[in-house]
Amino acid sequence: MPDKRTLLIAIGAAIAAAIACFFAVAFGTPIDRALPFLAVVIVALSVWRPWVAIGVPLLIVAENVFFDEPTRLLAIAIVVALAFVSQFPSPRSRGEGPGARGPAFITLLAILILRWIPFTNVVIWRELIILTGAVAVAYVMNGVNFAVLLALYAPAWPIKIAIVLFALAILAAFRLKRIRWNAPAFALLLVFFPWSGIVARGWRAFVHPPRQGQRLELRYALKPGTTMTIDVPEHAEALIVSGANTQKLPCNTILGWMNGRPVIASDWGFMRREQFFASRNCYPCDPAGKIRDYGWSAWIDGATRIPLPYGVKSIRIAVNPQLPKNALLQIEAFE
Repeated sequence: MPDKRTLLIAIGAAIAAAIACFFAVAFGTPIDRALPFLAVVIVALSVWRPWVAIGVPLLIVAENVFFDEPTRLLAIAIVVALAFVSQFPSPRSRGEGPGARGPAFITLLAILILRWIPFTNVVIWRELIILTGAVAVAYVMNGVNFAVLLALYAPAWPIKIAIVLFALAILAAFRLKRIRWNAPAFALLLVFFPWSGIVARGWRAFVHPPRQGQRLELRYALKPGTTMTIDVPEHAEALIVSGANTQKLPCNTILGWMNGRPVIASDWGFMRREQFFASRNCYPCDPAGKIRDYGWSAWIDGATRIPLPYGVKSIRIAVNPQLPKNALLQIEAFE
């Protein structure tokens, strides 16, 4: 445990780092605006290894050198991830994990980064339940393994997962041994914290990312039983569709038909953190959505791409009349 003098120096350094990063912020995303907080986290981690504080100027460099948003956010995330990985002992060390440097404290910092950005979307009392349970797990297991992973995948409504966390903490105190977790696995979670909501709720997006081409917007919302004929523009290769108020429908539910071919699509907002854990939709087979928001609030809309028959001049859309009354089939665009 650091002595009082070290803690006072760390507090002063954290304040200075936060001020420096506050004036270094050059962009308006929640990740950029959280730069002072990230600087404080890095200084907190440097209490055990002072050289980790070099991450603060690296944050400032990443913020002001990389103008492309995904590149900039990924660079910031890499700096933060390396600061956390530094808490793991080297392979030659006899330690078994970050327990010697305060697993509960490290877990707390990791969860704040993964779940509390953007800060404006945080429901304090819900997140405190998850945070308390995760820190308890980290403390009794003397490691960050399950604590961070369970907190990452915890739903927005935390009662059930909190029960699991506390039960695991109690069980771990009596029966479970610490499970080692290597630094690369931990870093892989932290390095994507600008999009942690997608890591937790749409991990398939990293394997099968959505893509978008040049589009001709249509924006039709068709009720159950509706039919519609649409002329197909020249060079169009696909139709972009999604559902609305369909998140409770099972995967592969037929929302309608295009020239007699079944149309299967997810609800447009099924990956939102407020909807995902009650949704029964699946990630689209040919995703055509867009990454929206940042941090724990990040999600991908459920737009789906349906290939058009070669040379077709018009398409007839028929919406499944068996859908719920408030459900809609959204015809978004040609691509």
